[in-house]
Amino acid sequence: MMDGHLLDTNIISVLANPKNVRRADYVQKVSVLEHIWLPVIAIAEIEFGMAKVEVPDQGQKEQIRQFLHGFPQPLGIGINTIEPYAKLRAQLWKAYATPKKNKRGHIEKLPEELFDKITGDSLGIDERDLLIASIAAENGLILVTNDSNPGMKRIEKAAQDLQTAGESVNLKISYW
Repeated sequence: MMDGHLLDTNIISVLANPKNVRRADYVQKVSVLEHIWLPVIAIAEIEFGMAKVEVPDQGQKEQIRQFLHGFPQPLGIGINTIEPYAKLRAQLWKAYATPKKNKRGHIEKLPEELFDKITGDSLGIDERDLLIASIAAENGLILVTNDSNPGMKRIEKAAQDLQTAGESVNLKISYW
């Protein structure tokens, strides 16, 4: 286990963009943190965002890549990510998934397919967020995000429910 903070994609995007109005505030917040890590999933999301642009700004792409290289080796999904990921995902399925009529398995296969059973609204749980949260939990890092959507809150609640039940899922989230 490490100590420190794992930056979510939305935080990295703000920090890497000199034109973002929240950047100065985030730079100040990050400047007091020790041991900052980036998840490889977030870097892949940012690279995807740059790759899909019809007319890319090469200068901006280079700025973003230089920013990303200013951090230690990114944290990926490893063998030790399996346990927190499986526990968090199972907790979400227990709370929200629809069992098949034959009692074997569930109708939903992906977190994005989970819906509130009363309202029918999407829960907003994103597979990438679940994986990033699992990397933070695996490494004992605080996940720094500005994603206060219901999906991230449900991931956080799943971790709290597991902790209450005596399961060790060490997920801490700091919302900016």
